[in-house]
Amino acid sequence: MEDNISFNHQADIVNSALRFINAWFKQSKSITAELNDFFILPGNKIIGKEAIVGRLKGIFGKFDEYVGGRYDIIDVNFELLTDGKGMGFVEGVAGYRAVVQKQSKIVSGPFKLYFALQNGVWKIVNIEFPGFI
Repeated sequence: MEDNISFNHQADIVNSALRFINAWFKQSKSITAELNDFFILPGNKIIGKEAIVGRLKGIFGKFDEYVGGRYDIIDVNFELLTDGKGMGFVEGVAGYRAVVQKQSKIVSGPFKLYFALQNGVWKIVNIEFPGFI
């Protein structure tokens, strides 16, 4: 039975990561559904979701579109804590062409999406993704 619980959590984390990545490639507003209400940055700095959404809008606004998005998930890990909480991550590599006025540049590199489990739902609490500054 434990394996079933673990598998469901892993599947939930991966599915959330896939929705985030695909929304990124489409520059879709639906990307915000995968984000937690606050982000935990290095040094235990906490910022609100609105700040991250503002950064995403700024990044997406620089390019007309992203094309040729590809990714490979290399590792998924999570740890269940007490009180129904947990922490986890999905990491891999991603790449795409960012196009502006018919000129494109390749953006690629490693990614790592950090997750927290709260109220039975895994949400992204930090982003390391090619092009996310």
